[in-house]
Amino acid sequence: MGVPEADGVAAKIASRLAESRGTPISVEAARLLPAGASRATYAATLVAGTGRVEPIIIRAVPAATDDGGLRAEAQVLRAAASAGVPVPEILDAGFDDGPNVLGFPYLAMNFIDGESIPRRILRDEAYVGARARFVEQCGAILARIHRIDAAQTPGLSELADPIGGLRQLFPREFDAMPAGLVLATQWLTDNRPDPSPRQCLVHGDFRLGNLLIDSEGVAAVLDWELVHLGDPVEDLGWLCAKAWRFGGASPVAGMGNRDVLLDAYAREAGWRPAEEALRWWELYATVKWGLICAVQAARHLDGVERSVELAAIGRRSAEQEFDALLDLGLVTPEAVPDPLTESPGVDPNDDLYGSPSAVELLEALAEFLRSDAMQAELSPQVRFHTRVAGNVVDVVRRQALLGARDAVASAQRLDALGVADQAALCDGLRSGELDGADPKVRDAIVADVRARLLVANPKYFAVPHP
Repeated sequence: MGVPEADGVAAKIASRLAESRGTPISVEAARLLPAGASRATYAATLVAGTGRVEPIIIRAVPAATDDGGLRAEAQVLRAAASAGVPVPEILDAGFDDGPNVLGFPYLAMNFIDGESIPRRILRDEAYVGARARFVEQCGAILARIHRIDAAQTPGLSELADPIGGLRQLFPREFDAMPAGLVLATQWLTDNRPDPSPRQCLVHGDFRLGNLLIDSEGVAAVLDWELVHLGDPVEDLGWLCAKAWRFGGASPVAGMGNRDVLLDAYAREAGWRPAEEALRWWELYATVKWGLICAVQAARHLDGVERSVELAAIGRRSAEQEFDALLDLGLVTPEAVPDPLTESPGVDPNDDLYGSPSAVELLEALAEFLRSDAMQAELSPQVRFHTRVAGNVVDVVRRQALLGARDAVASAQRLDALGVADQAALCDGLRSGELDGADPKVRDAIVADVRARLLVANPKYFAVPHP
């Protein structure tokens, strides 16, 4: 089944709501929004017979053999609303065991106005007040989420063993994770914090990007697809993970400090998580996001969803490796010059292929992708992807300049440790043949991570890490 047209979907939902409310409702506008591969999301504007305009969101699973998680999401949204969590109101829902005007699973919800783009939230003047209240609001909201009675949301999966959960969720990526993340995973395994007082409902993806923000603060908590049962500090750690600070200098989503978050949580929850536990879950989030970067790249490489954005995300695992080494105290933030601003270097193939060199051709391509002439007539979505493409070209340029030198240096380091390649290095760490506490092993891992990050994103070396 293809994705149904927005007008037809909206008309059926309008008819359903008109019947339940006993008043005529028409559709003023409807459109399909960008969404994941398995779900369709529609925005529609309805008009009641009284003239009241009502914007709504419809989430649907047209092609799935099951409900795509919508039934569980509906249960969680209703329970969250009862617990005082700001969430969209479910106006109508259809599954396979009751009224279903679409013929496939769906949720119709009220539209909540707000901003979800992190860089706007962190920088725009309109959100100054929201930024001041954000951390305390999040502490209180998370405490309310964690108070939800799990009996209201039966059937949720449970994350009893966090490390085992990573292996279960991402088996291929877990076995192939790079050395910096292997080192971090071993530290997590050896330094588990005391468990929280109880397992509870965990949002699973509570962060900037999944929160709607208005001038007063958090207007709604969105995207409950990863909800599960687990340790409540998982949500706090995910919110504080460096990946979700978007360049901000403060640990909680770039907007505040850990003690403010923990104090606000304690006031609502009646207990205060230890900061050591919070930092453990922050490092866990770094490892998890590093694995998800590999999952995203695999979607492109496996042909599931060919996308330059997904391909680019694969190289971002170097950022997560570096963050893990920061947490382990093996590196410190520092400003590092971009190789592309240095001497262009010499391509050994220049003599054969002539001028311009491969690196110079890539530079011309990057300049074209970023040019005003290229950007002027593009839609915002295509403009974003051309910027991503320009960044990918820069990654390839840096690798063309540094790759041969770095490969020789890495091979020499690994040879001194008695291993042949990166896979053997990681296997040696896992088996215990290589000691992750050995300074020579750590120095080799640090040097390789630095080489990967210098190619992927040299600006990242200087990002604050409070």
